[in-house]
Amino acid sequence: MRMLVAYSMLALPLAACGARVQTAPAVPPATAPAPVQEVLQAPQAAAPGSLQAVLTLTRHHWLLQDARDAAGKRIDALFVRADKPLQLDFNASMVSVGNACNTLSAHQTATADTLDIEPMATTLMACPDAALMALDREVGKRLQGRLGMRFGEGDSPSLTLTDAAGDVLVFSGRLPEAK
Repeated sequence: MRMLVAYSMLALPLAACGARVQTAPAVPPATAPAPVQEVLQAPQAAAPGSLQAVLTLTRHHWLLQDARDAAGKRIDALFVRADKPLQLDFNASMVSVGNACNTLSAHQTATADTLDIEPMATTLMACPDAALMALDREVGKRLQGRLGMRFGEGDSPSLTLTDAAGDVLVFSGRLPEAK
């Protein structure tokens, strides 16, 4: 009751100023958003092949193993931390990059053989190492737009991404540790 009175007292001055107070309607449990797994399993969630790509992407942490430019030269700027390779993590609509200077993330859409990534958003920590700061720029430059995507199987799954400039990034998949 006190909350209602307090809320009403806040709403009155706003109403007097001509401002409209709008509250969000309560969401009944029957219409609450479905868990990600249910959305991913729904037949209308993605085109054939896309669903499998999304499931594969979201099941693993993806650690950068190799990166080459179009001429085949190793992209050393992406390997600043030998003990902590870049890591990609996906959910149904986002990708995040870990083990860089800052945390980068972007909206993404996967199909069977492409990955569309919007420009990265990033935290803004200053890093003491210039090479680590440059790593953020290099990652953001290469992981945006339409990327070719290919999965490889074997002892551990692999993810190969190719950008429009011809840079090829190869990641190995690692299952998350059980809690």
